[in-house]
Amino acid sequence: MAMSLPSRILPLGVILLLFVTPLLAQDGIGMTVVSRGDVEIISAGQTNPLGRGDFIYEHDEIIVGERSFAVLQFIDGTKLSLRPDTHVIIEQYRFLSQDDDMASLNLASGGLRVNLGAISGQHGKSYRIQTPSGLLLVSDQQGSLTLCDDQICDQQGLSELPD
Repeated sequence: MAMSLPSRILPLGVILLLFVTPLLAQDGIGMTVVSRGDVEIISAGQTNPLGRGDFIYEHDEIIVGERSFAVLQFIDGTKLSLRPDTHVIIEQYRFLSQDDDMASLNLASGGLRVNLGAISGQHGKSYRIQTPSGLLLVSDQQGSLTLCDDQICDQQGLSELPD
C-alpha cells in the first residue's frame, strides 16, 4: 500500500524539527528545567517570562520573584536552583573549550544551590560566584549560598577566593 503525500510529509517534518531545534539554540548554554511563579529573564536587552524548556545564554539575567523558584541545567550537566527573591547574572560560561572551561555567576541578591557537572572536574577554580561581599569558589560537587542584604548569611560547599 502506497503512502499518501501527507503521510510522507509528516515523518519528514518531525525529523527536520529534531535536527533544526538544536541549531536554533546553538549558542545556548542551558535551559530551564523548572520555573514556578514569577520568573523573568533579561536577555539581549529584552525582559520576558522564563518558563520550562526556555534556553539560557551567557550574559542573561534571571530574576526570581517572591514565592517563586527556578532550576536551570547547563550543557555540562550543572544544575542551578534559584531561590525566591533571587537575581543572578550568568557572566561567563565556557564548556568544551579544552583546558579553560569555566563558569562565572554574579549573585546580586537572594540565594542559590549548585550541583556541579563536568566543569567542576577542571582545575578547582572553574566555578565562581561573585557576590556584593566577595568572590567565592564552589569547592565541593555541590554548594549553596544565601545573601541577606549584601552580606553572605549562609554558605555550604563554597570557599572565598584567596587574593
